[in-house]
Amino acid sequence: MITIEELAGIIDALGALREDEICAVAQEISFLRKEDFSVEIITGMCKKALDEHLLEAIGPDEVTDACSGEGHPEGRSYYIPGPNAFPDIPFELSEAIDILVIAKREVDLDRVSESFSANLHKQAVELGEDISSFSRKGINEAGLSALAERYSDILNLYYDYDSWLPGGMDGIEDELQGLSRKLEQLRAAQGI
Repeated sequence: MITIEELAGIIDALGALREDEICAVAQEISFLRKEDFSVEIITGMCKKALDEHLLEAIGPDEVTDACSGEGHPEGRSYYIPGPNAFPDIPFELSEAIDILVIAKREVDLDRVSESFSANLHKQAVELGEDISSFSRKGINEAGLSALAERYSDILNLYYDYDSWLPGGMDGIEDELQGLSRKLEQLRAAQGI
């Protein structure tokens, strides 16, 4: 069975893949290695890799086929290596690609950056609204801890994406500093 690093390596070598394509390549590599194959294990690996930002999901409008120029099925997610990936290309990959006739895809990293920035901005706005709501109503220590954890998650994503994406993530840093001040004000107001 392929490793999670090899999973990232397969995708890195091919630009972007859908989950069904990842499974097809992994199955072919398993066959070439004379190893067992399980779709469930590969899909579980994909989910774990997403959770750990070893892979990132992007939409079809952020991917172009390098060779064919064909369209993509609507709403299908593609996977690309994420900011925490350490890709390891399996030795058998070139043979698997030849057998499956898979072409390398190009990823529009400017669009990916715009999309990820918009998503992070949305999370920051929602957190800011929640902080404002609790500032009016009051909050207990557990609630404040949950808000601080959400802030920490957004901040960590910002740093991961900012260093990973070309051009970084403009405009988000000021929002995050504002959220940090709001959290400190809320903490001080509650005496926590």
